[in-house]
Amino acid sequence: MRTIKTLTDSRAFAYAFVVTFAALCTLLLPIQPAWAAIADDINAWLCGLLRDCCNWIFSAQVDVLKSIGYSGILGADFDHMLETSGSVSMNDIAYAVWQVAILPIGCGVLSLVFTIKLIQISQRMDGNQSLPGVKEVVFLLVFFAVFLFLIQNSFDLMAAIYEVVGLAIDRVEALFGTGGALDMAEVSVVTADDDLPSLLALLVVAIISWLVVLIAYIVALVVCWARAIQLYVMAAFSPIPLAFLGFDQTRQIGIGYLKSFGAVCIAGLIILVLLISFPIILGGLVSANPGTGTPIDGIANGLTYALQYLAMCILLILSLVKSGSWAREIVSGF
Repeated sequence: MRTIKTLTDSRAFAYAFVVTFAALCTLLLPIQPAWAAIADDINAWLCGLLRDCCNWIFSAQVDVLKSIGYSGILGADFDHMLETSGSVSMNDIAYAVWQVAILPIGCGVLSLVFTIKLIQISQRMDGNQSLPGVKEVVFLLVFFAVFLFLIQNSFDLMAAIYEVVGLAIDRVEALFGTGGALDMAEVSVVTADDDLPSLLALLVVAIISWLVVLIAYIVALVVCWARAIQLYVMAAFSPIPLAFLGFDQTRQIGIGYLKSFGAVCIAGLIILVLLISFPIILGGLVSANPGTGTPIDGIANGLTYALQYLAMCILLILSLVKSGSWAREIVSGF
C-alpha cells in the first residue's frame, strides 16, 4: 500500500497517467470523417492538376497554330516571304533567274508574236487597202511597246499583285487579330467538375489532339512555304506566259497563268481565315450529356467534347491542304 501511495503521489506518475488517458480517449473518437476529408482534398488536388494540364495543352495548341499566321509567312512582303541567314534570299535568286535567263526568252517570244502578226497584216494588204494596213501596223507597234513594257517589268507586276492580296490580309488581321485564345472553362463542361475519370479521359484525348495539332502545324508550315516558293518561281517565269497574251491562239496560256498566280496569292488569305476561325469554331462545340445522373455523364461530357475537338483538328489539316484548290475554284469561277 505504501508503494501504491508513493506512486500516486509522484508527479511523474500523474503526468504519465494523464497522457495515457488522453491517448486512449483519442483512440475512441470517430476517425472516418477525417479520412474522408483527406480523400476529398487529394481528389480535388488531382482533379485541379489534371484540369490545369488539359487546359494548358488545349491553349498551347491554339498558340502553336497562331504562330504561323500573320506574324509568320502570311504577313511578310514579297521580298521577305522566306527569310535567310545569309546575304542572298529566295527573292534575289528568283529575280536573278528572271533577269538573266527568262526575260530574254520572253522578249524572244514577244518578237515572234510580233512577227507573226506583222505577216498576217501584210497578207491582208493590197493596193487598195494601204491606209487601213498602215493603221494596223501603227496599232501593232503600240501593242509591241505595251507588251514589251509588261514583260520587262513582269517581276514587279507579279509582286504588285501579291501586295494587293497582302493588303487584304493586313485588313483581315487588323479586324480579327491572328486568332483568339481558347478558354476551356467556357467551352468544356468537364473541366469545371472534380471528376477524376472524366479528366483522365480528357487528358488522353488532349495528348492525342496535341499530336494532331503538331501535324496540322507542320502541314500549315509546308503549305505556307510551298506557297512562297511557288510565288517566287511563277514570278521568275512570268515573261513567257505574258508574252503569249499578245497572240490570239496562245492568249489562254497567259490568262491561265494570271489566274493561277492570283489563286496562289488568295490561298494565303484563305489560310489566315482558317487559322483565325479555328478557335472560334472550337468555342461553339457542345458536349453530349446522356442525362443518366451517374458518373458516366461526366465521362461522356469530356469524351464527346474532346473527340469533337480532335475531329476539328483533322478538319483543319484537310482545309489547309485544300486551300490551294479552293483558291483556284474562286478565281476560275467553278
